[in-house]
Amino acid sequence: MRGFNPKTGAFRESPTRRIDRIREEAVKRGLDIIMLSTGQPSIPPPIEAREALARDLLAPYDRKLYSYTPSRGYSSTIEAVILEMRRWGVELERDQVTLTAGGQSALFGTIMSLVSEGNEVVVLDPMYFGYWPLLDYAGARVRIVETSIDEGFQPEEERLKEALSSETRALIIVTPDNPTGRVISRETARLIADLAVEKDFWIIVDEAYRTLVYEGEHTYIYNYAPEHTIALNTFSKDPGIPGWRLGFAYGPKSAVERIRLFVQETVYCPPSVAQRLVEHYLRDDETRMSHLNMVRREYARRRDALLEAIDEMLPGARYVKPGGGMFVYVDLSRILRGRLDSEALAEMLLREKGVATVPGTYFSRRGGEFLRLSFVGEPPERLREAVSRMRALLKEKGLL
Repeated sequence: MRGFNPKTGAFRESPTRRIDRIREEAVKRGLDIIMLSTGQPSIPPPIEAREALARDLLAPYDRKLYSYTPSRGYSSTIEAVILEMRRWGVELERDQVTLTAGGQSALFGTIMSLVSEGNEVVVLDPMYFGYWPLLDYAGARVRIVETSIDEGFQPEEERLKEALSSETRALIIVTPDNPTGRVISRETARLIADLAVEKDFWIIVDEAYRTLVYEGEHTYIYNYAPEHTIALNTFSKDPGIPGWRLGFAYGPKSAVERIRLFVQETVYCPPSVAQRLVEHYLRDDETRMSHLNMVRREYARRRDALLEAIDEMLPGARYVKPGGGMFVYVDLSRILRGRLDSEALAEMLLREKGVATVPGTYFSRRGGEFLRLSFVGEPPERLREAVSRMRALLKEKGLL
């Protein structure tokens, strides 16, 4: 009898893919779209790394560039990643690192390796929407620790202690955060690590934006609880090759080996050309840091331009100034006052004004009056224009 695995019903279209479909329709109508919806960099890798890769591709046939790669990734690329993490104070051995086909592969492999039916997983609210389908598929029992804009979206100590117990299999934390831009404080990182050791649960820390920190610093929780921490990373944000699909995970050898096997059984191996570019990028330390500092300055400039426009044109809007990442999570409750929810607002903005945003409901059950706005994909003048169009729509609807 024909049928489907009912567990695959947990998989659903990415919210940003749905927004992309609406955007494509709007473009066909000739609407100028300002993209505040995507966490996709707009600055390419440094020219030095791209030229080095071009020389590799134009040189006499190098079979390694066109072949299957080891499921863990090339040894030379793993070594470059280990050197990279050492720069930031994290000491790793080779079998503690595995490359993946993008950060999503690392995320999926980790959830599938650690979580089984009925296991308790603690998450922070709001949380990146990509985790929900995977936790549903794994059959996890999810406990939510709510964070608030008034507390800077930092998890409060007593709420964490109340949620985490001997029944907890894993805690998921994203820092810098998507959608809020929160950077977990060193004190909170230490608290989480101490609780993990005491109660013996896994910490899954998503570090996709770890190098894109504008104020403060990223704290590597792994250093406080190395036997309890699996860290997920991607090269989609830095150096900015999301379409090339390369990421990595690091942590205890036993966990990393399971993630490696997951990569092997799903995508077989991480892509060869992406590994070569990343090697060139990571091994040229002077160029890499010069490029990274430029990117951080430019994205901070765009962030500040967006925040200035919000302050000027959307009276009553609230946010926490993002210390890192690519997004501002804007609370519009004092403007909307329950008369319109974030999903309806986001669709109106896109269809009527050509401004693509992401509704807060995709990240939180309390996100009905929040929007996530990306500041990395457009220049400051376009960010300002986007807020001006938002203001115009809200006035037309009688909300301002």
